[in-house]
Amino acid sequence: MLSNEEEIIAKQLYKNFFNQYPNLKNPSDINCEEKYYFALGIGWQNLQLMQKARKNNIKKYNYPYPWTKS
Repeated sequence: MLSNEEEIIAKQLYKNFFNQYPNLKNPSDINCEEKYYFALGIGWQNLQLMQKARKNNIKKYNYPYPWTKS
């Protein structure tokens, strides 16, 4: 799970991505050029934080981070 500070940062990162690329999904899965350049722009640690949020948004934790989806 994310700390409060991590959640705030990750949520903003997802918001920034979806504002830039509204037709793309799962920004932490680098499988196209747009996601690659977004990841380069935010850096490794922020990308890891986005991945952590996505990987913890599961049934076991009652889907606490719905903003990881567009």
